[in-house]
Amino acid sequence: MKDLILLVPDKNTESGIEALINRFDSLHIRSVTYDIFRYPQRDPGIWKRADQFLRSFSNQYSFALTLFDYEGSGEMDQSIDEMTENLKTRLENNGWTARSDVIIFNPEVEIWIWVDSIHTSSSLGWNSYQKLKEWLIEQNLWDTNALKPSRPKEAMESALLYKRIQRSSSLYAKIARYVSLQSCHDPTFDRFKQILQKWFPYK
Repeated sequence: MKDLILLVPDKNTESGIEALINRFDSLHIRSVTYDIFRYPQRDPGIWKRADQFLRSFSNQYSFALTLFDYEGSGEMDQSIDEMTENLKTRLENNGWTARSDVIIFNPEVEIWIWVDSIHTSSSLGWNSYQKLKEWLIEQNLWDTNALKPSRPKEAMESALLYKRIQRSSSLYAKIARYVSLQSCHDPTFDRFKQILQKWFPYK
């Protein structure tokens, strides 16, 4: 039996999560055996059918973690907390009692990209995170007093387009592999770390 199965909506999320999950020391967890599955129907499919998909794996993994975008889910009339509890209940009812959890990126996975780090800016083609932020403020893509862009994917795509760099899953992996995890200030990322630390504490 492996430790963990992760269900994600796309290649970008998969690449970022895979880079993160292998940073055992930075996450303050023991080494973990895992598999990551991409769901063909992406965010809405995960929201609607993750419990059904993961049911057949309940005897093969100790824990299950499901991750998807709030904005892409097609269910934004519910709060993130409501959706999280709904899906956790369905997972519990399908073989994952006390062994599963749900991370819903708000509004999308790119919110984790925006960490004040040279690794972030250089991956996006900029030699300074501050210069990147200032340019995005000039483009009305970042509110001056905000910690992160309110439209993280649009901000990322605009910064890459300006530097004539194509968005790819390798960018997500590169940023996730090298940025300081202590510098990522996002509630869902904090939950991600807490979940892993609870399931896989240092021995």
